[in-house]
Amino acid sequence: MNKALDPRTPTTPVIAFASGKGGAGKTSLCLNTATLLAKQGLKVLVFDGDYGLANIDVQLGITPRHDLGDVLKERCELKDTITKSDRGFYVIPGRSGAESTSFINTLQKRDILNKLRELSGAFDLVIVDVAAGVDDSVLGLTKFADRTILVTTPDPSSITDAYAVVKMQQVRYGQVNCGVLINQAGGQTEGQMTADKIQKAAKQFLNVDLPLYGVVPYDRQYSAAVKQQKLVVEAFPTSPVVEVLDKLVTQIKPQRKAA
Repeated sequence: MNKALDPRTPTTPVIAFASGKGGAGKTSLCLNTATLLAKQGLKVLVFDGDYGLANIDVQLGITPRHDLGDVLKERCELKDTITKSDRGFYVIPGRSGAESTSFINTLQKRDILNKLRELSGAFDLVIVDVAAGVDDSVLGLTKFADRTILVTTPDPSSITDAYAVVKMQQVRYGQVNCGVLINQAGGQTEGQMTADKIQKAAKQFLNVDLPLYGVVPYDRQYSAAVKQQKLVVEAFPTSPVVEVLDKLVTQIKPQRKAA
């Protein structure tokens, strides 16, 4: 039996990390957050939800025996892809550039999410790293999640694309589960101004209130860690970025149920 699948709780929360625009730093923030949660003793599963350009296994430096491509080709079950990283959390890896995942159909996506929901009970928290954009795959994964952490930078196009995710959630599903996390801000003031822009637009045009999960400042140590393919929480644990992510963890950390 896969030891990762020891029973936990049937109502495991699911958190999605999304961004309308690529390059917002979503995946890096996702993995750093998962690491902090694991360090606190939580059993965390990260699902690489970028069906076409998955790369979490590369960023973590792991070589899984099986990945999502194998599941789609019916070589294994989804549970067989679960791989433990040396950061303490578990990963369901996608397959970067794989033909089988680039053209995954709606029924396959639904089946994968149903299986993921079944597996989630063995963990304290499931984190989904969603692809950039606002296509059906992105929206479906944000709907699957209990809440979505929408990562955006102060760049106007990043703000616009992040707002598009909120708008499409509202149009498609009639409800929004997003909150914003500002990344690469020049300071708290710029970060708050960025949050104000998307929050005001969502309130004015969609009548939706978006909580602010935090402002991650631009930090050279964070940039250095990314270039070195390291996680900032390990390479530079005193970085201002880590301070913000510690607060984020406090907001999303589920309460462990008594045995």
